[in-house]
Amino acid sequence: MALYTETFLKELNEISKRIRMKSLEMICKRGVGHPGGSLSSADIITALYFSKLRIDPKNPYLTDRDRFILSKGHASAALYCALSMRGFYPEDDLDRWGELDCHLQGHPDRNKTRGVDCNTGTLGHGISVGVGMLLAARLNNIRYRVYVLLGDGECQSGIIWEGAMAAAKFKLNNLMAILDYNGVQFDGLLKK
Repeated sequence: MALYTETFLKELNEISKRIRMKSLEMICKRGVGHPGGSLSSADIITALYFSKLRIDPKNPYLTDRDRFILSKGHASAALYCALSMRGFYPEDDLDRWGELDCHLQGHPDRNKTRGVDCNTGTLGHGISVGVGMLLAARLNNIRYRVYVLLGDGECQSGIIWEGAMAAAKFKLNNLMAILDYNGVQFDGLLKK
């Protein structure tokens, strides 16, 4: 028995294409941004937001909802597209991405944007924040999953590995780290 039907996979593919197109449109209109990070993460974000995450745009702060951390916060255009397509806010808001008085900033801000679970932008702290969320959930007897999308370049940061070791120490089997391995970082190709 197949987990996903061919029709459903085609729908996910179309959503991912829409996220890529709208991300590029947003970045071009603003004249700044990180197109590579948004383009390479579109399939991952699509799979999470349209297939895996237990979330409800009508009740975005449910205690037992799954959490998503875009550790590579510079890919915010793709995240914001997915959130708007899921109904967290109107798609027209995307046209104001990055404006000073807009809730959609260059990097995700949970205090301004519905559906964002963690402020990101400083690379490397996503797993550690996820560990903290899950330890707090454990103390409060709440069960949910935390998905962290990492960039391959940020994995050169020591804090990533400290967070991963803490997750193993505390046996956090509901922390999912996903690596967007696109082989490119800000200053060039990722060194192997």
